[in-house]
Amino acid sequence: MNKTKPKFRKESRLALLLICLSAMHIQSFAYSQTEKIDVSVQGGKLEDVFQTINDKSKYKMFFSKSTLPNSTINIVGKKISVKDLLSQSLAGSNLTWEVLDNDIIAIKEKKENQQHIAGQVVNENGTPLAGVSVIIKDWQKAEYRNMQTSTATDVNGQWGLRIPNDDVIITFSFIGYQKVDITAKQLIANSTPIKLKPEEGSLEEVVVIGYGTTTRRLNTGSVASITAKDITSQPVSNPLAALSGRMSGVLIAQNNGVPGSAVQIQIRNQASLSGTTSGSIPLYVVDGVPFTNFNGGQPATDNLNSFGISASSGGLSPFSMINPADIERIDVLKDADATAIYGSRGANGVVLITTKKGSAGRTRIGVNFNTGFTEVNHFIPMLNLEQYLTLRKEAFANAGVTPTADNAPDLMLWDQNKSTDWQKMLIGNKGHITDVQANMSGGNESTRFFFNSGYRRESTVFYGDSKNSRFTSRLNLDHTSSDKKFNAALSVSYANDNSDMPSSDVTSLYNLPPNYPIYGDNGKYYWLPSSAFIDNPIALLERKYFGNTNNLISNANLSYKIIPGLTAKANFGYTITQLNQNNQRPITSLNNTVSNPLGSSSFSNTKAENWIIEPTLDYVKSIGEGKFTALIGTSFQQNSSRSQTTNGSNYSNDALLGSLSAAGLFTASNNLVYYKYNALFGKVNYDWKEKYLFNGTFRRDGSSRFGPKNRFGNFGAIGLGWVFGKEDFIQDNLTFLSFGKLRASYGTTGNDQISNYLYLPLYSSTTAYLNNPSMNIGTLPNEYIKWETTKKLEFALDLGFLKDRILFTGNFFRNRSSDQITDLVLSTQTGYNSYKENLPALIQNTGLELELNTTNITNENFTWKTSANFTFYKNKLVEFPGIENTFYSSSFLVGEPLNMVRLYHYQGVDPATGRALYEDRNGDGVITANDLYVADLGTPFYGGFNNTFSYKGFELGVFFQFNHRFGVTKILNTRPGALVNQNDYWLDRWTPNNSNTNIPGAIIPTVPASSADGALLSNSYNQYTNSDAVYGDASYIKLRSVNLSYNLPKSWTSKLKMSNCNVFMQGQNLFTWAKNKYVLDTETTVQGGPSGLGTGTIAQVLPPLRTIVFGFNCQF
Repeated sequence: MNKTKPKFRKESRLALLLICLSAMHIQSFAYSQTEKIDVSVQGGKLEDVFQTINDKSKYKMFFSKSTLPNSTINIVGKKISVKDLLSQSLAGSNLTWEVLDNDIIAIKEKKENQQHIAGQVVNENGTPLAGVSVIIKDWQKAEYRNMQTSTATDVNGQWGLRIPNDDVIITFSFIGYQKVDITAKQLIANSTPIKLKPEEGSLEEVVVIGYGTTTRRLNTGSVASITAKDITSQPVSNPLAALSGRMSGVLIAQNNGVPGSAVQIQIRNQASLSGTTSGSIPLYVVDGVPFTNFNGGQPATDNLNSFGISASSGGLSPFSMINPADIERIDVLKDADATAIYGSRGANGVVLITTKKGSAGRTRIGVNFNTGFTEVNHFIPMLNLEQYLTLRKEAFANAGVTPTADNAPDLMLWDQNKSTDWQKMLIGNKGHITDVQANMSGGNESTRFFFNSGYRRESTVFYGDSKNSRFTSRLNLDHTSSDKKFNAALSVSYANDNSDMPSSDVTSLYNLPPNYPIYGDNGKYYWLPSSAFIDNPIALLERKYFGNTNNLISNANLSYKIIPGLTAKANFGYTITQLNQNNQRPITSLNNTVSNPLGSSSFSNTKAENWIIEPTLDYVKSIGEGKFTALIGTSFQQNSSRSQTTNGSNYSNDALLGSLSAAGLFTASNNLVYYKYNALFGKVNYDWKEKYLFNGTFRRDGSSRFGPKNRFGNFGAIGLGWVFGKEDFIQDNLTFLSFGKLRASYGTTGNDQISNYLYLPLYSSTTAYLNNPSMNIGTLPNEYIKWETTKKLEFALDLGFLKDRILFTGNFFRNRSSDQITDLVLSTQTGYNSYKENLPALIQNTGLELELNTTNITNENFTWKTSANFTFYKNKLVEFPGIENTFYSSSFLVGEPLNMVRLYHYQGVDPATGRALYEDRNGDGVITANDLYVADLGTPFYGGFNNTFSYKGFELGVFFQFNHRFGVTKILNTRPGALVNQNDYWLDRWTPNNSNTNIPGAIIPTVPASSADGALLSNSYNQYTNSDAVYGDASYIKLRSVNLSYNLPKSWTSKLKMSNCNVFMQGQNLFTWAKNKYVLDTETTVQGGPSGLGTGTIAQVLPPLRTIVFGFNCQF
């Protein structure tokens, strides 16, 4: 019987084939990730894409035409992986794929229970990003099997996926950008695009430059940057302190460890003879508003006028008024291409501070809280009481002097068994920190906002109760019109700082005799007669300093697109800082051996105002295969400073020290200073195919600090760049090189950091004549005085390897500064000591800066990244005709560095007498100033080294800072044997029984002429503190910061209605490795001391403190 064979339709045969192949062998899609093909489908269909895969790869596509959508496909590219090609072409459809064998790919419809989700990915500027990887996190789970778990964005940044539920977490990642994890539920609720931020240090990172932004890939200038992540990972109250060691070519020193203390920055070394406290200060700009010249002093510095505890250490830093939590990034401009747009104020570099802005989307609320402690991290090892008394007795014996109650109260009057560790008592306490921040941000495409308020309270390590508190609040608003033509940005920040401190830093009294009594027999503070020059430190702490600072920074930036490519902008800024101070000296704090001591109190009010208006025109146009941009603008600025100081004395009651009317006598003084500035500036930029780059800037400045003869100056620069990594011959032969750029710049900038009104005769009041007021000319005017000028030259190389996993930058620079504004010494017959003039002194700074950023390991669970920077530099005075006629002849030598110091070469001890010996360099048989040699107090090289480890929710950051230099290694203020304690270095001093040593014998300061041997021993110390016996290798390595954080799992935070939350521990100034253990801090600089910044030159002030905090940061 004939049986009819059943007829199978084509689709049935295909289905059967697929089932059989699935049963035989199911493999992953791993091979498709390695094979890449060239694709050119324009205006085609999905079938065309599949046919391309069939023709150009080893894979065969199986699909049903009836299931294919009728959408148009536009995909053109070279070396696209099959996986990415399928992800892009199927994005937004209800189709997925499955690999049934190494050469068979089946296209099928998604299951109906899957939910479709789609969106867009953009960069910081809102530009769509193509090729962004979009993947379901934990895609290996069984529930995602046989699903399309990943895709990629198309040329418009669009993507689409089908998900089983809205609890899945989707990861967005792209080379050079920070990875973003977000739940599908959040994506569905928020329709705004996903915004990816560039990774810090990546080539796509947006850097802020003068009057604009660019990327590291296209930048022709030298810019160092730090972002919010690295700033807030350090427990600092002053944002400038967060930069320490993080940037090549940028040297930072904190003046002391008192809250609100000044921080000094030196960019590419010292360019002015004026020193580190004035003349070498960079220009600071906050959101487009200059933030400098606060006190109107002579000359102006970057710190507020202050008396009290901060007066001897540079005053209060106005940057402590800026909350680090408000800052998005800090960019430091260094070379001519980056700084010439700021003209006469760019010679010392420019620091641009950009605050956080709101972004479109749902309203987000954040809370950050941390608390911890501060402490001194190093104490000088001192002699104990027994060792101290032995040294004192030896000193008297060597001098041939008998101790008495007058010359040796420590030996004759004070308790010989009771001892005080003055370091531990005065600065050995723990300070406590509490810091809380609350912020809110959000908005829509038209209006966005960011609001943050913070409160910080910090006590000190001093004996007693002293503290500082700060409240800050910031509001940033951005609005864009519906037609995208008009944009307005408003920024307002307010800060209030209250300081309750001792009026003086008692750290310098750490070397009091160990048995010095705090209280006398009468129960009052113990004092020696004032002629002894020894203060009771606990009594000094009764002298109080009260300071209240209010600061307002406001900025409005308006822009309007007149026609395509042409935009008019106007920037308006206003800043006001007001400081009220009261310094009290109660009777209880005064030497009670003086008859009828009376109290005193000083009151001061300082107000500094600054306003600026800057209208500009921006023009952007595509020319050929390149992009042309141009900017022209003008600037009008005025600074004013008003101060009034009243000193009250003869207070008979300490309770009335806060009232000026209770003073028996008072004197008053005031000061008013105006500074006006205007400019015309412009720049042009052209990049052709993002391969050949040109940038030119010009600025003409006028300043009221100069006379009519030289009131205006011209400045400018040219920057060039060649992205040779995009050349075909590089891409074809050096496949490991992912990026390469050569750049160079040359230009001139200026420096106007001088006293105001030098071109005018200034009068001051003098002693009355016949009871009539008298005036005296204080300074001799110079109407020809002009800017200092710095010519900057730089050559640089930027490289990227292995898809930018390794990024390297090398900068060579040479800066030459001329027309130095210095004092010309005058004959006393003129009635003046000196005269300000531009002298032809030429200062040269050369250096090499190296930066390296590497991604060592990166996978789904673990990431290890490293960054390092190194700076090598050399400074010298190239020429200074007529230097012998200036008072600089004793401080500087032509051909030597500005950071020089003249020293005697110490040669040990005469074993027979214990006297210090020095090299007689000229062989004349006596030690005189002619035997001095020149040493460099500068820093030949310095840098920083950071490692960041991330494992699942944990992240650990460890940052080391290093500095190699020559400086002070031990402190000796007077003869070892005086009425002060010494460090344990003197344990190995010379004695008749210890003659084989390099340390001289002990001696008291005053030796009678009758003691010849004692006098010779004492005289041998005349050169000791100015010799290399106390100077040497002052290099150090600091564990500057450690940050350990843990991101709580989403399953935890979602229950608490949080989008994310992390807990953390942060540490700052944790440990120091250094040879010079006989100084409190290895980097603290004496204010007004030698010109070398951070040279550790005998700074007996409270050092920067070790800080450790614990806290949490949660977002809702």
